[in-house]
Amino acid sequence: MDRRDLLKSVGILTVTSFLPSVARAAAGKPLKIGYNVSTLANPFFQGMTKGVVDAVQQFPNMTLLNTNANGDANTQASMVVDLINQGVDALILNPINANAIVPVVLQADKKKIPVFTLDRGAGCGDCQTNFLETDNVAMGREGARYIVAQLQKRYGKIQGNVVDLVGLIGTTAGDDRDKGFMDEFNKIAADNPGLKLVARQEGQFDQEKSFNLMSQIMAANQQIDAVFNGNDDNAVGALRAVRQASRNMPIGDPKHIIIIGIDGTRQALTAIRKGDMDATLSQNPLTMASQSVKFVDQFYNGDKAAIPPHEFWPHILITKDNIDSPEVKTYGLWGEAV
Repeated sequence: MDRRDLLKSVGILTVTSFLPSVARAAAGKPLKIGYNVSTLANPFFQGMTKGVVDAVQQFPNMTLLNTNANGDANTQASMVVDLINQGVDALILNPINANAIVPVVLQADKKKIPVFTLDRGAGCGDCQTNFLETDNVAMGREGARYIVAQLQKRYGKIQGNVVDLVGLIGTTAGDDRDKGFMDEFNKIAADNPGLKLVARQEGQFDQEKSFNLMSQIMAANQQIDAVFNGNDDNAVGALRAVRQASRNMPIGDPKHIIIIGIDGTRQALTAIRKGDMDATLSQNPLTMASQSVKFVDQFYNGDKAAIPPHEFWPHILITKDNIDSPEVKTYGLWGEAV
C-alpha cells in the first residue's frame, strides 16, 4: 500500500484522544494556533501564509504563532517542537520533507495536539488530523497530456523531445507531480516511439537551480520541444534559460519550446499573458489555507468527525486563451492578488 492509498484508507480520528484541548476550547479560552511554513522564498508559500494569517483574523478566539523554517528541515523540526512546548492547541504545518517531519508530528500527537498539514503532508498517515493538498498526481498527468496535445497539433502526430524539471524530491508535492507526469508520459510514449524524454533533472522548486539545469540541457540537446516543470519557479527558471540561449520563439512557431508549470504565481501569469510561457496548473493557496484554518475551528467548535483525513483542493489549467475567462476569475488569480 503506497502513501496515497494509506491516506485514503485512514478512518475517522478518535475524538477522545484530544479531550484536553477540547476541554480548553469549551471553557471559552482562546485557541493558540502554531503555524510553520517550509519557506517564504517561494511566492506560493507567501500566498499560503497570507491565507492562514487572514483566515485566523476571522476567528476572534484564535491567535497565531507564525513561524518560517527557511527551507531547512532541522530548523522546521526545532521550531515545531518549540510551538508544542508553548502549548499550542493546534498545528498547521507545511512540511519540508514528508518523512523528516514525522517524529515531531508524533510528538504533537502524544500531547493531544491535532496536526493539520497543508499542501505537503507527513509520511505517517493518520498521525495528521487532516492533510489538505491539491491532487499533485493528477496535475502531473494533466501536464503530460497538455504537452502531448500541443505536440500533436504541431506535428500532426505524437512526437517530440521533452524535458522534465522535477520539483523538490522528498516532498509529497514534488514526488507526486513527478509520478503523475512520468506515469502518463511513459504510457503515451509506449505507443508513440517518436515521443522521447531527453532529460529529467531535479529543479528543486528553485528558479536559479532550474535556470542552470535548463541551460545545461539545452547545450546538450539541439532539439527540445517541451518542458514540464514541477512548479512555476522551475518554469520561470527554464524560461530564463531559453531566452538567454535565444531559443524563445513565439507560441505557434515550430521552434517554440512549450513550457508548463504548476502554482499560478505572478511571474508565471505575466509570462503567459505575454505569450512566453504556455500554461500553468494553478492552485489557490489563499483559499486552501483558509480551509485549513476552518478545519481547526471545526475540530473545536463543529463536527470534528466530518473533517476528512485527506482532501484534494481544486486546481485549474490557465493558458493565454482562458486567463481572463469567467471560470478562471471565479477560481482566482491568486498570483496577481498577493
